[in-house]
Amino acid sequence: MLARRAGSAVPEKTIKNRAYTVKITGIGSEGQGVGHLGSGCAVFVPGALPGEIVSALIITVKTNYCVGKLIDIIEPSPNRVNPPCPVYGKCGGCGLLHCSYPYQLEIKRQLLGQAFKHIGRFSSLPLPPVTGMSNPFRYRNKSSFPVSVSDRSPAIGFYSKRSHRIIPISDCLVDHEVNPKVIQSVSEYMRRFNISAYNENTGGGLLRHVLLRVGFSTDEVMVCLVINGGSVPGIPALAESLKADIPGFATLALNINKKRTNVIMGGSSRAVYGPGFIHDNIGDLRFEISPSSFYQINPVQTKVLYDTALEFAGLTGKETVVEAYSGIGAISLYLARFAGHVYAAEIAAEAVKDAGRNAEINGIANVTFFNDNAETWLPEFCGRYSIKPDVCVVDPPRKGCGAGLLQAIAALPARKLIYVSCDMGTLARDTRLLNDMGYTLTKLQPVDMFPQTPHVEAVALLEWQAGNSG
Repeated sequence: MLARRAGSAVPEKTIKNRAYTVKITGIGSEGQGVGHLGSGCAVFVPGALPGEIVSALIITVKTNYCVGKLIDIIEPSPNRVNPPCPVYGKCGGCGLLHCSYPYQLEIKRQLLGQAFKHIGRFSSLPLPPVTGMSNPFRYRNKSSFPVSVSDRSPAIGFYSKRSHRIIPISDCLVDHEVNPKVIQSVSEYMRRFNISAYNENTGGGLLRHVLLRVGFSTDEVMVCLVINGGSVPGIPALAESLKADIPGFATLALNINKKRTNVIMGGSSRAVYGPGFIHDNIGDLRFEISPSSFYQINPVQTKVLYDTALEFAGLTGKETVVEAYSGIGAISLYLARFAGHVYAAEIAAEAVKDAGRNAEINGIANVTFFNDNAETWLPEFCGRYSIKPDVCVVDPPRKGCGAGLLQAIAALPARKLIYVSCDMGTLARDTRLLNDMGYTLTKLQPVDMFPQTPHVEAVALLEWQAGNSG
């Protein structure tokens, strides 16, 4: 079902701004339906599903593919549902909201399988069903609302598709229910104190983003204002309003971002009400979360993800574990309770500080965190102290592992490698490279961390020289 962009060249005669009847036969990595024109040219149609016949207006033409806008559904798929969101198709999220949830899980399973086939070049692999949620809504514990000028008035909401135009909206069906109340309080605060909205075109205006974080197990709420300056007026009044209106409101923070950039957060944050952090639990572990902490956005499925990693590791209490890209130490701490000792490296100093604090909160002493580049740290550390890890864990960013780290892992080598990934393509790519270095993929479990979207998280188990057949 994963559509590849390679295909027949677009016909010489222009097809742009013309409508075509298209049979949808596959789905793209961003959730678009994929079909072909009579010439064989691939056409991507957002909002269409496999098996449907649709009318699509061609709006973009490239060398070997084109993009169509869905005009009409001539023959609908039995897996189609009515999207329950009033701004579906306008904002840039929830690309599969028009699809039944069981079929979403099947789509993700097939997309992952196709990534391993086409990118990883695996002829076969163990691929069970995607582990889904009983309630695939209201799962996000973190939301970021851009603030800008819309029709000459301040607007808080979401970006429309492929643009930075604000769709004014305070609620989203995958976000926590507390969000609309917070946005209403912030909107009233902006009007009362004449707080200007950030203008990307001029670089002027004060308030850039409203960041919300919620502890699902504690009901603690954090509000962080990202501002284009050193301070903002009326903070005590906003804090009192939030305290009165929001059950569980725990902290208000300011983050300073004066750069002309699309990056949401700046490098400096400070608490202006409360301690500057909230708490949440994953299983028996408690975590302290600051405005910039990396913490999985779906706490229900995070436990599923970490339990899978723990099962794959097969720890008995004696093993030495090393982790790269350890963030605030969530996986390291989750595994440390069942291991001999865990050594973990993370390049972000603030995350390492958070990890140490989380180890203290949970009374876990058999874990050591290092503020270092994983690629250089792993071979140097293990070589210097003659450490031969039994289990290696990596949870890299979307771009995957650096080539140097993969080579260092293969040079150790650990008996088991647990690879946690949020990107199908880079997981397939890195698994192929590790396979060629001597590891064999023995288990692969996709977990639906992002319902209503085409994205999926996965945990892979690779074992050293366990057959090594791709």
